[in-house]
Amino acid sequence: MLGNLGCSEYNGSAWVSIRDLHYLLGSGQYNALLRALASLGFRIERSRSYTWAVIDGVKCPDAVSKVVEVLSRFVQGGGNGGVKGDCQSMSISRIIDSVRERVSSLVPSLKDVIEEVAINLEAGNHVMLLGGPGSGKTLILDAIYEASSNPLYINMADASAAGIEDLVIEAGCFDVILLDEVDKAKNVALSPLLQLLDHGGRLRITKSGKTTVIEAPWVRAVAAANPFNPRLRASNWWSPLMDRFVPIEVPQPSVDEILTFMSKVANTEMPGWVRELIKKYIDAITLRKAEQAAKYIATSMRRGRSEDVVKARVEDMLRRVIKYVGGVRGHGDGGLGLGVSRGEGVHE
Repeated sequence: MLGNLGCSEYNGSAWVSIRDLHYLLGSGQYNALLRALASLGFRIERSRSYTWAVIDGVKCPDAVSKVVEVLSRFVQGGGNGGVKGDCQSMSISRIIDSVRERVSSLVPSLKDVIEEVAINLEAGNHVMLLGGPGSGKTLILDAIYEASSNPLYINMADASAAGIEDLVIEAGCFDVILLDEVDKAKNVALSPLLQLLDHGGRLRITKSGKTTVIEAPWVRAVAAANPFNPRLRASNWWSPLMDRFVPIEVPQPSVDEILTFMSKVANTEMPGWVRELIKKYIDAITLRKAEQAAKYIATSMRRGRSEDVVKARVEDMLRRVIKYVGGVRGHGDGGLGLGVSRGEGVHE
């Protein structure tokens, strides 16, 4: 393996194929190899099926020699067999402290949700955040991503089984898996996750006749889904997937919380008429839409536009959401027994 690395030259750069080294090294050491190569001037380029270590101004023989020299530090026993990964479990308390500071200051009602996430992760459980659009699920995922040392983020809306396996290989070492838009997942994409999130945290991957086993018993997953998506009622994968997660409901933010959120993300107080628009168009306002409106209002006011014009533009924006998208609240519990009703968390 050490002397048989593929290499090609393109535009004065040497491209050394290194993806198969994951099978030799294991998850933790593969990630360390990528960092070591980067420190020597290599850049890592990826496609769907290949990973290259690329270095400019160097011919292939010298580039391969450099990779082999670094690789030899990680291989034990003369290159036969793999080495145990050096991945470590995440510091849940450190991550949650960071998430609590960021999220609770923006949307106070999410404090209880964050505490439930913390307790379950410490207990060794995977958690599924369930709530309508704009309730703050992705806000929590983003905060966990930023606080984690080695997060693996997967958007399930466009994920495939092969793509997920590739992401796991490329990640090398990861301590938390973040799964967004799970309700939009395809049935065929879930096989690797059902394996990895089962007891033992083991995933067997076979590609090009080679098999590797990823073992990550310390890994925890935090997922987000909109339980009101009608696709779920017809999905035969929802039950076995949810069996691996503890469901946690994420309430919709109140009028006061949306107003405070807008002031904080725009770093300025919102005009008095904003509260009126929030009440009037509460069914159209997600946290993302609130952030867009807040930044638009702040920028418009700095440019000297009149409040009447700005208010009209923002109201028109929210009308278009209702017209082309529909309301994001008032779904009922979707037949899933979640007990989330129209207007929950809305009243002041």
